[in-house]
Amino acid sequence: MFDHQLEMKFENLTLSGWSFNKGDKRIPLSDLDISKSIMSRNPVEATWVYSDESKWEEILIDEVQKTARMANLTGEQIQGFLGIHNGINGHPEGASPVTMSAFPGAEGFGFDFSLGCASVIVAAQIAGTYFATGEVDNIIVGAVQLTTQYTDNCTDGNCIFADSIGAFAFSKKETGRQVKYVEVSTNPFFRDMFVLNPQGKYQLANLQKGKDLSKYMIKTFGTHMRKACLAMKTYPKDIDFIAISCSTYAATRMVLENMNFPLEKTGVNCLTEVPHMGTNDLLSQLDYGLETGLIRKGSKILVSGTSLGFSMGTMAIEWNID
Repeated sequence: MFDHQLEMKFENLTLSGWSFNKGDKRIPLSDLDISKSIMSRNPVEATWVYSDESKWEEILIDEVQKTARMANLTGEQIQGFLGIHNGINGHPEGASPVTMSAFPGAEGFGFDFSLGCASVIVAAQIAGTYFATGEVDNIIVGAVQLTTQYTDNCTDGNCIFADSIGAFAFSKKETGRQVKYVEVSTNPFFRDMFVLNPQGKYQLANLQKGKDLSKYMIKTFGTHMRKACLAMKTYPKDIDFIAISCSTYAATRMVLENMNFPLEKTGVNCLTEVPHMGTNDLLSQLDYGLETGLIRKGSKILVSGTSLGFSMGTMAIEWNID
């Protein structure tokens, strides 16, 4: 299997802020026609969607502005306004124009991209690359995940989805939540596992590759963890917290257990409260880590996500902030 890796190390890249919002309408899974096998991989009681999807722009603007306040940024200080969009009907330009519109009069560049729940890791690579030019100091990203409309009963046959809208920002400075290492690995061998059917619904199409994918995720995350530890000058056993989503709770837990990493030092249980929200899973788990005291000043953490196609991304953060 062909595998491509892109790894980067940084000294002046920080995660300066984030915010997210899940759908406001709760749907009990008992109301949906979901098989027991899917439920076993996603042990949640309900999912969430937005009661009025047409308000996504309003919600996104609010999340972007909350993120900027957390990062102590004004629109004039931000040079990049990016967007991640899954499911924005009638808006081929994506989420980046709305991200910029959150700051009237702001000027800068913008574009949309997506790599599933690994998008926040790709955004770190994009930010670090722009910061190296010396002309960009702050980038903010709006993440719109309205995936349920492309599924039957909020599932693709493997994962259960929830809709969410969030944002995050990266800043060029040498203090704070310092991103020390980022890697994204991609393997096109798995690109036919999930497809859009003739009705335009996202579905599992090639379950036969499931065992190979499990092995690939375990091997890839293990490699990422070792390299991240080298960048932070620590050992895997001394990692304080891991925010990770491999779409389903079962797959995420499997990867962690094969690393012999304590589940209680991760955000995996978030996937038993709310199903898969794309890259916003990782923002949710950062909140969980802070609320539980697992993340604190001096913590060394990993943030890792996957995207069917197949890609896996990981970033290492030294949490040098209260």
